[in-house]
Amino acid sequence: MSQPGLTVALLLAALWLGTGLKIIHVALHGRRGLRLLGVPGTRAEGEVVRGFRREGPTLHPAQVRYQAGPNAQTYRRAPLNAQHVQDLEVGLPVTIRYDPADPRRMVVTATQKTAGPISSLWSGVALCLFGIALAIWAFV
Repeated sequence: MSQPGLTVALLLAALWLGTGLKIIHVALHGRRGLRLLGVPGTRAEGEVVRGFRREGPTLHPAQVRYQAGPNAQTYRRAPLNAQHVQDLEVGLPVTIRYDPADPRRMVVTATQKTAGPISSLWSGVALCLFGIALAIWAFV
């Protein structure tokens, strides 16, 4: 490959690799919420009913309304990972996981604006592999 072509290919490979690493970092950060829950949890759908708010020096986390438990009781709680989830706006549908032993404990795993942590992890790995393959192809 000619020198300008090699440079462009290596820059694109670095871009794909960097993008993939950033997505993996964000996905692992999202999986932190599942570790906070401590159990695999049961999946449910919910909705943000109150966003983040500040009262003086105190910052109150967002609250999510969801139905959980054997008799589908409705809960309105702040997620355990509220400080790690961005953009919890009022009315936003969210996917949560709750502890079946104590349905009041829950974490937000995905919002309408984001993918879940597992699919994001696979996307990041695929982009990293594509970047590496592009760099190898540039030298061949």
